Amino acid sequence: MTLTFFIECNDCSERYRMRYGLGNNYPQLASFQCYECSKQIETGYDVFKGDRILNGAKSIDDESLWEDNLKVVNLHPEIPTTKGNENNPVHFQTMDVFKNLHKSKADIGKFKAEQVIWSKFNGKWKKVEKPLRIISNKDEEKLKSVCNLNFNQFTKLYNEWFLIFVRGEQETDFYNLCDDYNSIDLTQIKVFAKTQDKFIKQINELCNTYMQFSQQFQSTMFHQKYGWEITDELVANINWNDIGTVYGDLYEIIGDFFVIPTMINNLIEGRDFDEFKSQGFTLSKYLKTDKANRAKNFETNENLAFLANAYHSWLRNGTHHKNSFMNAETFEVSLGTSKGGTIEKKISVIEYIKNCNELFGVGLMISSIILELKK
Repeated sequence: MTLTFFIECNDCSERYRMRYGLGNNYPQLASFQCYECSKQIETGYDVFKGDRILNGAKSIDDESLWEDNLKVVNLHPEIPTTKGNENNPVHFQTMDVFKNLHKSKADIGKFKAEQVIWSKFNGKWKKVEKPLRIISNKDEEKLKSVCNLNFNQFTKLYNEWFLIFVRGEQETDFYNLCDDYNSIDLTQIKVFAKTQDKFIKQINELCNTYMQFSQQFQSTMFHQKYGWEITDELVANINWNDIGTVYGDLYEIIGDFFVIPTMINNLIEGRDFDEFKSQGFTLSKYLKTDKANRAKNFETNENLAFLANAYHSWLRNGTHHKNSFMNAETFEVSLGTSKGGTIEKKISVIEYIKNCNELFGVGLMISSIILELKK
């Protein structure tokens, strides 16, 4: 469903005819910058049939505006817009979805079923958020008294939630990771994991870092679940000021999590969990290495290598050194990479979102393994 309404920018009074494609998930939010003054304008809905969110502009209710030649702005919280159609008054983003379904020969009925499953993701998070916060800051006794859950019950709840996120292309990767996990004696890794109190805190931080802005990462979700091509010709309606540092925050946490697949790989290759290929290289030395190299140990393991596919030090550095800027006209982000940010690298907003989603999925997979190890 496409909703049409009129707005006026709070800062410059520029008026627009909005065409908002209603999504399936709540809360949902889409954003653009005013074409005249660059004011960030956001709109969406917190709940089904709830009042419209509108930040940075005010609604105008005037039938005569239909006769004015106002600029049209197409927004959709869950489907990217193809470049050139951002202001097309007859464009519907859902038509691009049907094209992708036809091209990939996907079953429309199964696709609708997947949409229903995905629509439960945010609701499941509401059930996970409180016990995760409590177990990360308190203890299992408090988890039981406040949430009436023991640790095993919480882990089951967490897994039900995260498996919704990785359904599709990443699901196969997760089962490959589980194959390696289930093929080894985990005794030593369990002992290590249970000594790492910070892991639960980091799982909490990982989830909250992404989930506080999750509605801004929706546009590539089904492209990634179905393996549809994501090109720079796609536009995402996001607020860069909100999500610009999310990737780097995820990167830092997952760099610490990589010790788990590293240990798994050591055992897979016939060594002790803390024994590496290089003589004299110890676990304590590994934990002191630059995070850019944390995935080196398992990069040749076909069941684990995927974990580093979206793990890019240049993207972390470019977005975390206060040296990244989004061009609202080209939908590109300029990053200052290398030492001192002296080398400029450009990445499309849609590519950034894709990397954030993939990296978050990796973090969820490893965090699920960590929770199992801590039982």
